[in-house]
Amino acid sequence: MTGSRFDRIDCNLLTPIVQKALDSPRVRIAEWNYHVIKGDWTCSKRLVCRIFGWGRLQDEEVPWSVFLKVPNPTPTHLDAWHREAFQREPLLYQSGVLNNLPGGISAPRSLDVVGYPDDEPWMWLEDVAGESGLEWPLERFRIAAHHLGMLQGAFPASASLSDYPWMDTSGWLKLKLAANAAPVPHILERLQSHPLTNGLYNSEIGKGLRRLWDERTRFFDALDRLPRSFCHGDFNYTNLIARCCPDAEDQIIAVDWQYAGVRQIGEDIAGLIADSSVIPVRRKAAEPEQFAELVLEGYLSGLKESGWNGDLRVALFACLARLALPWSFNLLRSLNGEILSQTLCEENRSEMETKLAKYIRRQRFLLTLAEEARELLEVVK
Repeated sequence: MTGSRFDRIDCNLLTPIVQKALDSPRVRIAEWNYHVIKGDWTCSKRLVCRIFGWGRLQDEEVPWSVFLKVPNPTPTHLDAWHREAFQREPLLYQSGVLNNLPGGISAPRSLDVVGYPDDEPWMWLEDVAGESGLEWPLERFRIAAHHLGMLQGAFPASASLSDYPWMDTSGWLKLKLAANAAPVPHILERLQSHPLTNGLYNSEIGKGLRRLWDERTRFFDALDRLPRSFCHGDFNYTNLIARCCPDAEDQIIAVDWQYAGVRQIGEDIAGLIADSSVIPVRRKAAEPEQFAELVLEGYLSGLKESGWNGDLRVALFACLARLALPWSFNLLRSLNGEILSQTLCEENRSEMETKLAKYIRRQRFLLTLAEEARELLEVVK
């Protein structure tokens, strides 16, 4: 690995980081190894790596592990929505915003953020031990949503964040919604012409999609007027860990804050529901109706407990519309790739019919949420 990031790592570099992780200034590293989670050691890509080993504290052997995370290099990476260079997570850690989040959601503890040439920050983070969201029982998702509501209710967009203008990400919403919606007219035309879906065009689902498309500007504007708070930006089960606390309620740790910022509420809950019950995923926590009811109840009760002085109907609209609007169009795009762009024949008919049935089930759920959001539009002033 000569000439790579790996060459920078030695016991001298690791010792103060491990000492901080263990809260022990006298521990000495005896042996270390690593396991790359994402990326590689070259200086042109993202790297997420667990580094682990054992050390000596007097005559005692002490195991340790830490995480090294290096974002995509600034000169070569701008993200898809025309935002600033991809240094948001190091900036958040350096600002101290993630140190004491209110409401029961925490970020991994920062052990150090070190800058290197070419704007490559190395983030050294604690290795969080706990139960991954991949393994959570259903009730824990409600608890996580409740904690998120407490965080966002207690941490509104305020003057306390004015020193960090890069934290304002409220302008991302319309760009993202517009990009998701752009292909819809063309796909609806294909929906009408494909032999397997032509009956769907004039069905309840086809009419619902066309109505949602016609009303998109009204929804977009209402979403843009929503209250702002601090949002994680990628609040899905792969980024959530429950850390067991013997004498207290389990702590919810959220990792990967690279999309975090102050913006319209609703996105985090919408993403959690979509990833865990609507779109094809590695695990399905519950059927969409059950999962959405559970998570929404948790989130709204958390907002209320935080002392949030907003209208809970506005918060409910935020979650419903932020889920229904983009994800209805996202599902339509996936239908285009999996069925509408494919030639139907006897060999693939059964498989495509199965995919279509799953699509209809999920799309019907989202359009029901869109109708509920439509009934709340007037409360978003």
